[in-house]
Amino acid sequence: MNNLPQTFREYPAVAGIAVFLTVSLGLVVLFGTLMMRSGASLKPLVFFIGFLAIVGGPQAIVHLLDAWAHARAVQVDAARPAVVAEPIGPTGAPPVQHPVAWDAVFGADADPALIVDARLSLGEVLRDAVEARIAFRASGESALAARFPSAESAGAALNRYGTFFQFAEVSGSDAAGWTARRFAGQGEWNHVVTAGEELYAWTGSTRVAVESRREGALGALSAAGGVVAAPTAPSKQAVSTRLKQNTPVMVAFLVINVALATGWFFKASAWSARTGARAGVAVVDAGVLRDRLLELNRSGEPVSVSTGADGRTVEATWRYGDARWFDLMRLHQMNRTHRLVLSFDEAARVVRVREYWSAFDASAGADGLRFDWRAATGIQFFQVEHKRVFGAQVESDGSVSGRLSAAYTFDLQSLKAPLIDAVTGAGWTWQPVVWQAPAGLRWLTE
Repeated sequence: MNNLPQTFREYPAVAGIAVFLTVSLGLVVLFGTLMMRSGASLKPLVFFIGFLAIVGGPQAIVHLLDAWAHARAVQVDAARPAVVAEPIGPTGAPPVQHPVAWDAVFGADADPALIVDARLSLGEVLRDAVEARIAFRASGESALAARFPSAESAGAALNRYGTFFQFAEVSGSDAAGWTARRFAGQGEWNHVVTAGEELYAWTGSTRVAVESRREGALGALSAAGGVVAAPTAPSKQAVSTRLKQNTPVMVAFLVINVALATGWFFKASAWSARTGARAGVAVVDAGVLRDRLLELNRSGEPVSVSTGADGRTVEATWRYGDARWFDLMRLHQMNRTHRLVLSFDEAARVVRVREYWSAFDASAGADGLRFDWRAATGIQFFQVEHKRVFGAQVESDGSVSGRLSAAYTFDLQSLKAPLIDAVTGAGWTWQPVVWQAPAGLRWLTE
């Protein structure tokens, strides 16, 4: 596994893990830079990385163990001495295959334009070959011929060939050659055989097709004798297969993993968004804090702060991006809303914050009406949004203004800052939560 491109070709799951880690690292760097520039805490990135590690880490580890176990098995097979058949004698031992002209291997109907260097596509299998050529046919069949420094290296290449193509339904012998189906029984048929220092292989849609082409080049299979079942090629999923077959282990892992992911989601998200009380300030009661928050409400500002319908909570709502305009004979309207609902826990001196946001887009024209409405709740760690729309702007009274564009910028951290300062400056903790849990379950959500 020293050759990284070859490793990625051999083990696509490893390549996928590498791509995923690279993309994730890039996103962490990008968002970390943006958050630092806006003065936001980097704790949400810790939450993001930890959640990915809990959910995706075990899967990645199993895939890597699969690749490692397979690579070790391939090395063991390659190091095993090749068995060379003995010449036929009084005891009836199978004959040794002798090299033949490569034209016989490729077939009389082979197109010279379709005969290429086999090491370009099978470099790992044929790494010791002195020369290797592969002939392709229009039907999709192929024939391979390769020459090695010794019979032992040709035998080692045969072992690598079977492992590389994941032979299944295997039968044959080292003397007569091996017939099998590629890719764990899901691919085409293959016959591969060594003849002294050379290796030949044929592919086709049926067992009969590949064995017929082999017999055309080397003679009848029945004359070789000694046909036996071959050892199974090393599996590329040995570790994952063993785990899947162990039901108690899988159930236990699933329970533990789900528990860890759930606990991390609630606890770490709350930790990431929490802002502790400012040190050295006088603690005020809930009524005084509520009044201070309500004083942040100012007419003419996009934010409104008011007492909730239940009389106990405080709601802060930002309406931004409200715009109507004409373009290309259509009337458009959009608005964005972000709302915080603050609940007060006098005993713990904690303000718990539930967050809601929604977006509405609509347009009307000769071809009909279009609507798009989205809403969500949770914890919004970081958001900076800037948008400009072009067209004849429509005022709130329905009149068309002279402006041909409108723009808005929404910086969530800047808008939250006065509320957070008021809460922490009163000796209270600002605690966003995903779920307003009962008192007995707050150990999970906070």
